[in-house]
Amino acid sequence: MAGIYIHIPFCRRICHYCDFYRIAPAFGEGLYADALKRELELRADYLGGESVSTIYFGGGTPSVLDARWLNRMIEEISRYYRIEDPCEITLEANPDDLSGPWLKSIREKTSINRLSIGIQSFVDRDLQLMNRRHTADEAFQSVSRARRVGFANISADLIYGIPGSSLQDLAYSMDRMAALDIQHLSAYHLTIEPGTLFYWKMEKGLIRPVDEEESLKQFRYLISRARSEGFKHYEISNWAKAGFISNHNTNYWKGIPYLGLGPSAHSYDRVSRQWNVPDLRQYLQGIEKGNPVVEKEVLTPAMRLNEYLLTSLRTMWGIDMKEVQSAFGMASCIRLEKGCEKYIRSGHMKKDGNVYTLTEEGYFISDAIIRNLML
Repeated sequence: MAGIYIHIPFCRRICHYCDFYRIAPAFGEGLYADALKRELELRADYLGGESVSTIYFGGGTPSVLDARWLNRMIEEISRYYRIEDPCEITLEANPDDLSGPWLKSIREKTSINRLSIGIQSFVDRDLQLMNRRHTADEAFQSVSRARRVGFANISADLIYGIPGSSLQDLAYSMDRMAALDIQHLSAYHLTIEPGTLFYWKMEKGLIRPVDEEESLKQFRYLISRARSEGFKHYEISNWAKAGFISNHNTNYWKGIPYLGLGPSAHSYDRVSRQWNVPDLRQYLQGIEKGNPVVEKEVLTPAMRLNEYLLTSLRTMWGIDMKEVQSAFGMASCIRLEKGCEKYIRSGHMKKDGNVYTLTEEGYFISDAIIRNLML
């Protein structure tokens, strides 16, 4: 099985924290659809005949598009790849795009069966600071509308560690989230990246990142509150109700191949990684010439082991020493077991048979643990 990711770079407004490749929707959607169709044709053999179990429209803001456009892309994928039944098909969406008619159209005229809604916060002050297009009330109503038209698999994004935010603000957002009875939650600590307006404001002293103590308080609260609401903490930043773990993202963490379409999209075929140029004009020119503009790296055994650690240790499934031994040899297995011992003694990791996972305390220093275990 494999996954397909389609990057939709269009945004009606640029959020102050975002460093993903995105542009204002300044030209025809049809031209971009034609380019994606051509890229699908050019890369029809990339997944080596594997069937597609997940499709993910990410961005950018895929919800700026209509049902006809999205359905056209799904049909085009089916021309070149066998789509499994069932197939998880996710659409990222902004709350202010989710009108009743738009949702009804998506539900009835496409096979999209999962929405990932970028709420980010239920505190209007936070939304204004981040330059989001919606209000807290609009976010709440958008999820309610999605449920009314029949979407039964809804994920919501939250951001914590927002400058000027407090634990009380996060608790309020979680209260509102709980009232919506969603199936999946993704919660990310705000990272201030170079090139964003937030980074410029930080450099000018106009905003100050949340300190580490406050960040830890908010993360601890998230873990506890999500558990109390019946969510399983299956990856550092992701929680799901029973039966609603994100298949697409889980495939990333488990090393399942995927094809990425569109500017800046990444692909992986178990041997190498490649990524399209993060520039729409260059992307379109390359596709038109039949020669997509990409960068590529062939993964060495050390790189593959490091990626295995980076992805696996973020999840509840952890690292399986039998898999390590089979894929990377006994020496790597012995080295890793020895490296894990001190974290087991400190309470940051636990062992169950051949499987090593992070404890809740280990999540708080996961970056340091993974870095120390890497080759």
